[in-house]
Amino acid sequence: MNDHANPAAQALRLVSTRFPHALGALLGGSAAEGRATEASDLDVAILLPDSDTSRREVIRHEGRLAELFLNTLADVTEFFAWDRARRRGTVLFIYGQGLPLTDPHGHVSRTCERARAVLASGPPPLTPAERERSRYVLTCYIDDLADTPAANR
Repeated sequence: MNDHANPAAQALRLVSTRFPHALGALLGGSAAEGRATEASDLDVAILLPDSDTSRREVIRHEGRLAELFLNTLADVTEFFAWDRARRRGTVLFIYGQGLPLTDPHGHVSRTCERARAVLASGPPPLTPAERERSRYVLTCYIDDLADTPAANR
């Protein structure tokens, strides 16, 4: 079956067939927001029992690329902290804003609540070095834009 019209159903089939032992799963990104196109990938967070291993996988499922964020129940909070610290909340946003696919025991729901709390706290303050680096990068982009002919903007 190649059901690109229903990414949630496709993602649920992926989880059910490849990870039948999962504690639950969510769909994130454009597919969860209803903005998926034929070329969109599936961003799927899969909560695993602690007997498994946290990892990331990219696979093709039913003709569609799928990016899998696999985290054990014990490790997921550590991944939230890592996402927050590096200011790239990939896993955080899937759990905080994603579409639940399966949650038979409430583990995903509780994990989503933790993700939303971390997101609400915002990123850590910039260090002076990070602030200077950001200022430098922004200034470089502004200079590049200022030097671009108006016809090319």
